[in-house]
Amino acid sequence: MFLLPESAKPIKIFFAYSHSYQDEQLRQVLEKHLMMLEELDVVMVWYQHHSENTYKDYDNSYHLQTADVIVLLISSDFLGLIQNRIDWNSEIAKLQEKHFLGEVIAIPILLYQVQGWQKLLGNIAPLPKNGMPVNSWQNPDAALADISQGIEATVVEIKKYQQRLQEYRYSYGAAIVQEYPLRAKALNNLNDIKNYLGIKNQDADLVQQEVTAQAQCEYKQKLIQYKKELDYFKRSKKGITEQDRQKLQSLQEFLCLQPNDIALFEQKTLTAKASKILAGWTRSYKYVGQTTLIWLLVFTAATVVIFIRASNAKSSEKLLTQAQTKFEQGAYQDSVNIYTSAIKLDTQNIDAYIERGNAHSYLKNYQAAIADYTKAISISSKSAVAHVNRAVINCASGNKQNAIQDYQRAVDIYTQLGKKNETKQTIERLNNLQTCLPK
Repeated sequence: MFLLPESAKPIKIFFAYSHSYQDEQLRQVLEKHLMMLEELDVVMVWYQHHSENTYKDYDNSYHLQTADVIVLLISSDFLGLIQNRIDWNSEIAKLQEKHFLGEVIAIPILLYQVQGWQKLLGNIAPLPKNGMPVNSWQNPDAALADISQGIEATVVEIKKYQQRLQEYRYSYGAAIVQEYPLRAKALNNLNDIKNYLGIKNQDADLVQQEVTAQAQCEYKQKLIQYKKELDYFKRSKKGITEQDRQKLQSLQEFLCLQPNDIALFEQKTLTAKASKILAGWTRSYKYVGQTTLIWLLVFTAATVVIFIRASNAKSSEKLLTQAQTKFEQGAYQDSVNIYTSAIKLDTQNIDAYIERGNAHSYLKNYQAAIADYTKAISISSKSAVAHVNRAVINCASGNKQNAIQDYQRAVDIYTQLGKKNETKQTIERLNNLQTCLPK
């Protein structure tokens, strides 16, 4: 995967002003002062508002909705136009909300002394910085220079934020390169990075969606690559040898593929192979008598089921070994995931449920652990280990009555099996429930 931050998009500034001659003259001078913003990769959209127009009638509506900064050139003519248009009144209300939520930056520019602009725009800080309208300055050019400096400072701050956003995107992409899907630890680290960089939640969500979509696409390509290799080995006259499986295992690790996806591939392959065999036998016996054919089909189906179960059991045992290795390495969540894949292949595997329950207990997912031990007991009520482990979790969770029942059942099972040491250890735990976990 090759994930790098996107180059920062151009900053769009939307200017809205009235059609009056005085406002147009000041706008032209202001535009000259702002020419240097083009060097900062800024796109400026100038919108002259007329009383007969609505923002929805023009392409400018798109620019209004997608602008990073919205600048309003305040004059009595401009306020009059806004106050007389219901649609613009609504847009100004939305603008205030977006400004205070940090979704857009609004900047009122005071061209003239106008009463009531604060009532319309609230507490949004205007330019010039001292709040003195442009026409009140002895030197209007100085006022316009102050305005251009204020807008430039806003642009610089947006640029810095874009750089931090790129850094977060790079961090998210680098994390997905290491593992996909991301586990809780990686997500927590990314959340810390987001908070440290001051990234807004909505921007972080967009980055995550984009990078995750790219990761999903690349992961699918990796699965296709693995399937091609698997199909190649399957076409061999010798079938898949142990050496081939080692190569496939290395490829799986190199491509960082999830064990459950690999197990699903193998299961589909076995099912397709079994169906092919069944169809072939059906064609072969189409001239046999009906009764004989039925018995042959029943025998064939039973053989296919046994074949699939045997193959699934073999794959499941392989996954159990991988899961145990992950458990011993302390990668408990990975261990849980692999045990889950093994259980899908062999739903009656007691060991898989017990070991997954152990991994859940280390992750402090106690309810999940109890559910796994309970499932193991439902498969075989003679599973003393499942009873003991469930007793440990019940005791640690404060359910000592349930723990007593499990310990007593385990003592009975060990006694029946003649396992004296295990019986003695379980009785000691039963007699000392203050120490729930084994020493």
